Amino acid sequence: MHDLPNAAPRQTMLIVGMVTLITAGAFEALAVATAMATIARALDGMALYSAAFAVTLATSVVGMVASGVVADRARPALPMLLGVGTFASGLVIASFTPSMGLLLVGRALQGLGQGAYVVALYMVVARAFAPAQRARVFAWFAAAWVVPSLVGPVIAGVVVDTIGWRWVFGAVALVAAPAAVVVLRTTWRVPGPDVLPDAATTRAGVRRIGWGVVAGVGVTVVTLATESGGTAGVVVGAAGLLAALVAARFLLPTGTLRAGRGLPAVIVLRGIIAAAYFATEVMIPLILQTERGLSPTRSGTILTVAAVTWATGSWLRGRGRLPSLVYLRLGTTLAIVGIAASATIALPGTPLAIGWVAWGLAGLGAGIVYPTLSVLVLDVARPAEHGAATSALQVSDALGTSLGIALTGAAIHGVVATLGPAGYLLGFGITVLLGCVALWLAGRTTLPDGDLADVHAPDGALPDGPAPGGSAT
Repeated sequence: MHDLPNAAPRQTMLIVGMVTLITAGAFEALAVATAMATIARALDGMALYSAAFAVTLATSVVGMVASGVVADRARPALPMLLGVGTFASGLVIASFTPSMGLLLVGRALQGLGQGAYVVALYMVVARAFAPAQRARVFAWFAAAWVVPSLVGPVIAGVVVDTIGWRWVFGAVALVAAPAAVVVLRTTWRVPGPDVLPDAATTRAGVRRIGWGVVAGVGVTVVTLATESGGTAGVVVGAAGLLAALVAARFLLPTGTLRAGRGLPAVIVLRGIIAAAYFATEVMIPLILQTERGLSPTRSGTILTVAAVTWATGSWLRGRGRLPSLVYLRLGTTLAIVGIAASATIALPGTPLAIGWVAWGLAGLGAGIVYPTLSVLVLDVARPAEHGAATSALQVSDALGTSLGIALTGAAIHGVVATLGPAGYLLGFGITVLLGCVALWLAGRTTLPDGDLADVHAPDGALPDGPAPGGSAT
């Protein structure tokens, strides 16, 4: 830890700037879920609806990996500057785009930049704050997700209905710019690491960036190829999926793809749960706006309901005293039931209230599962590997979510045109199946030599929330 000149006031300014940046990113991620159906229709790009979400998450993996490698070798201000600059440029492109294709470019830059600056923020906390101060800073980081989760979808709906969807991106850029200036002015004084990595570690870091790029490109290819349809699209999409899975072997702990007992199972479970929940979340506003005729404002309220129940689930988990595995199975079961019941919104004539209650139940389940996995990853990883394990959890979340969105988007593409709203049931079927797989794998999070020690969140802990593009920060 390195002291800042005039530490107390500068640390306060730094916290304000960092929290504002996280809030801006959280609002952008949540607002886009409400606005994207309107955006895709306006740009005549409904075929690329799922891609607009998946590409952001795919490139965020590259940003996370690259930022971590750079931050181990330089001042944290460098990846912070590159990340915020890339994120802002993506917002500007999305604000002024004349086409869906260019919007995807903007969304890709947003994911790349946000993945980079979020990792850089964690490095700032490690180097500019004493160990005793860090829990307070991370509590503020969690709080930065609460307000956007509660009001972001509705505000985005109002913005779309009144001044236009372009301001969903433009407003975030206007808020993020001054916050970035505050953070960069302060973090520029924070030095780099005391000891630079050796040559072997440097080469490993470069290879890790390369595999991050392969994973990001693979997921993007899956999204674009499968939504284009045809045999060629399926073949190219399968190749992209294979590339992403091969890259994941080098980005995640050994045994993750086969759900090895302990840490690998925890990591893969995070990706599967994220895929099930967020792939469903992407479909819901689309169905409500295009099939049930709701405005962006009204459709955004269902996401707000889930945000409230997510926070409630996290709060309850933080005060529970049962073994972690009990919470993991309980939360996953609630999420499965909620996702399955949410499918009723795709059936004409079904009361929409059922969908609101069901998606709230899914949010409650996810709110229990996410902090439980955060506890488990620290339980099953050796203390010296906590940083790497936590990073792997975030990468798994981003990869799982992006692949889940890509695959469900590919599944319903064309089917809806033939079957009408009932075609969305195929997408819900996939996400329910993913939830069932997660429930089946939950028992593998225990170690061979016995049950895991249960770690409880301290009283007053703030709930875990989704991270860049939808995953937990």
